[in-house]
Amino acid sequence: MTADDLTLLHPDTRLEAPASAREGLRDQRLIVVDDVLYQGYSLLRVCEWLRAGQPAQVHAAVLVDRQRACLPVRADIVGLTLKIAPGDVIECNVPPYEPEFAIDLWRPGQSR
Repeated sequence: MTADDLTLLHPDTRLEAPASAREGLRDQRLIVVDDVLYQGYSLLRVCEWLRAGQPAQVHAAVLVDRQRACLPVRADIVGLTLKIAPGDVIECNVPPYEPEFAIDLWRPGQSR
């Protein structure tokens, strides 16, 4: 498992999209919304993929920034900054996918 590995919480996660999904991005201003910025792998991959569509700008907004990014990526808009242990997991629940908005911290191996 690497950082930002969504399969920890959601084993069926796929980060794939056809190149045709970038059509219509040229000269657009885009905002990528992510739940947690940890080491930056997933946010960097998404932003690089979008930039191939030649938008005018790509901005990033995150609910939680763990301030542990090891890649050249940062969020332009941050909801909450949490400095927690590397092994801890932050899970964001956002309607309509979950019944109520919540940001939970849990430690793998301990009951939730």
